[in-house]
Amino acid sequence: MTFHFSISQDLKQVDELVNNYQFEKALTMLANIADTTDVRVPLQRGYCYYRLGNFKNAIQFYNEALRLDSTNRSALIQLGQLYSRSNRFNEAKMCYERLILIDSTSSYYFKQYAALATSVNDIPLAIDLYCQILLLNPNDIESYSLLGNIFLDTEEYLRLDTLIANGLKQDSIQSSLLLLKAKSQMGQQQYKRAVATVGKLIAKNDTLPAYARLLGISYFQLDQYKKVIQCMNYLLSADQKHDWIYYYLGVSYRELNDLPRSIEYMNKAIDEGITENISTYYSQLARAYEDKKDFKNAIHYYHAAYEKSKSKILLYHLARNYDVYYKDKSTAIAYYRQYLASDDTIRIAKEYTRHRLNTLSDN
Repeated sequence: MTFHFSISQDLKQVDELVNNYQFEKALTMLANIADTTDVRVPLQRGYCYYRLGNFKNAIQFYNEALRLDSTNRSALIQLGQLYSRSNRFNEAKMCYERLILIDSTSSYYFKQYAALATSVNDIPLAIDLYCQILLLNPNDIESYSLLGNIFLDTEEYLRLDTLIANGLKQDSIQSSLLLLKAKSQMGQQQYKRAVATVGKLIAKNDTLPAYARLLGISYFQLDQYKKVIQCMNYLLSADQKHDWIYYYLGVSYRELNDLPRSIEYMNKAIDEGITENISTYYSQLARAYEDKKDFKNAIHYYHAAYEKSKSKILLYHLARNYDVYYKDKSTAIAYYRQYLASDDTIRIAKEYTRHRLNTLSDN
C-alpha cells in the first residue's frame, strides 16, 4: 500500500513538471520509478518524448503502454498521430481502426482517421469518415468545412451545396461555410450569387484578401471591370503581389480602353514570375499592343505566347498581325496556311483565314 502511495506521489510530481513544460526533468524522475506494471509511467514517458520531438522513443513507450493495456485509448490516439507524422500510415490506420472498434460513438476518433485519409489522398474513405462524424456530431462546423473542401476539389457541387445548407442550419453566419458557398457558386458560374454571398462575409467582418479575390474574379466574369480594378488594387494595398492580380488589372484596363495601363500591368504579370499562365499573359499583352496598333510588339508577344503553349489559334493571330504590319505578305500567308492545316475548330477564324488566302492569292 505504501509502495503504491509512493508511485502516486511521484507521478503527481511528474504531472507538475509536465504542466510546467519541464519534460527533461519529468523523464529523469520517471526513469527512477521502479514499478514497471503501472501503465501511467510509459504513457507519461511517451508523452514527454513526443513533446520533445523524439518520435522514436515516444512510439516505443506508447507501445509499452499498450502491452500493459491493449485497449488504452490515450496510447492508441497518440500512436496514431505519431505514426501519421512519421509517414507510417498503415500503422496509423490500424490505431484509428482499433479506437473505433473500442468506441464507435466517438466522433473524435473518426475525425483523426479522416484527417489521415485526407493526407494520403484516400478521398472516398475521407468522405465516408466525415459523413460518419457529422452523423455523430451535427454541430461540428470544422468537419463541414473539411468535407466541403473535398467536395469543392472534386467538383461535386450538388453534394457540396447540400452539405453547406445543413451546416448553415447550425450557424447561419459561419464564415468558413459562407466562403465555401461563394466558391461553390463561382465553380458553377453563378457569379451574381457569389457576389451576394461575399457581400454577407464583408458585412460580417473586415474585408479580407480572400474575399476581395473572390469578389474581383466574380466581377471580372460579369464584365464589371471598374469593380475588378477596385478589388485588385485592394489586394495590392494589402501587400498581395501575385501575377494573377496584375493579369486581371491588365485585362480590365484593356477592356476600359486604357491601353497604357493595360500594357503596364500585363508586363508586371510577366515580370512577377514564370507560371503555368505565362502564355495567357503574353497573349493578353499582345492583344493590348494590337489594340494600340503597335503591331510589331503584338507580333513579338504572340510569338512568345506560341512558344510557351503551342496553341493553334495563336498562329491565326500571328498571321493577322503580319498581314497588317508588313507589305510583304509571304510570312502572313505561311502562318495562315499553317493555321488552316491545324486541328483548331474556331469557325470564324478558319473562315477568315480562307478568305484572306483567296484574296492574297488573287493579288
